[in-house]
Amino acid sequence: MTKRDYYEVLGIPKNANDAEVKKAYRRAAQKHHPDRNIGDDSAVERFKEAKEAYEVLSDPTLRARYNSMGHAAGPRMNSRAPSFEDIIRAARDHFHASESSHPSQLTQQIGVPIDIMLNGGDINVQIMVPTSTGQYGQIRLDAKMATITIAKDTAPGTVIKQTIAGQDLTLVLVPQSSGGFIVHGIDIVKKIDISVIDALVGTTVEFTHLDGTKLKGTVPPGVESGTPLRIPGRGLAHPMNGRGDLILVINHVMPVLNEEQLEIVKELAEKLK
Repeated sequence: MTKRDYYEVLGIPKNANDAEVKKAYRRAAQKHHPDRNIGDDSAVERFKEAKEAYEVLSDPTLRARYNSMGHAAGPRMNSRAPSFEDIIRAARDHFHASESSHPSQLTQQIGVPIDIMLNGGDINVQIMVPTSTGQYGQIRLDAKMATITIAKDTAPGTVIKQTIAGQDLTLVLVPQSSGGFIVHGIDIVKKIDISVIDALVGTTVEFTHLDGTKLKGTVPPGVESGTPLRIPGRGLAHPMNGRGDLILVINHVMPVLNEEQLEIVKELAEKLK
């Protein structure tokens, strides 16, 4: 599918200022957020499209490159090992940057476990850094390991700058599921196993969140398997303001009953018929 013009995605003119870019992104993100459009795949794509447009147009360097080169100058986002296409593009970018006496600006998507995004910490990442061989303008790409410091309560899509091996890098931080918790936009999802007996009568579940706090969740009587229960404000930080929720997804588990317990359940089943 052909990529749409970033200005068209956000519905702004090319001379829009930073405040107008931010306002347009906030409006688009709220309209197409997955939580407001559950089951709508097109809305999810629009949300991703708006975020990508904002990442470029909110960065003066990337915006200038986009204005002159279009999508060819947009960020190349790659979590973990770069693809062959990424390697060729990075080499090409470096070669053209050398010709114009401007430093190359490499952009890479970095996967960050959600516990690190919540609590802060260091992660080790591998990037491909272009270096000239000095022979006929040839470029060699070398893998370099770097330690990146992530601040506490970092929002998905945060862009940080770092210089590694003499190259200016733009790193786009993307949350990754970890510790039994699943990332969904700025929400964090955790499956909670309860017995069908507890599902019938209701119960309270206790667990440790990724930030180390002990949390309780009340499960109402008659809750169905797959039901989401929200704990507001315990998700990831929003790129603009506020934060997402922690969503507990109920999963029924059949209990193992001894003969006495089985007889009691049979009696109850007869009474409920």
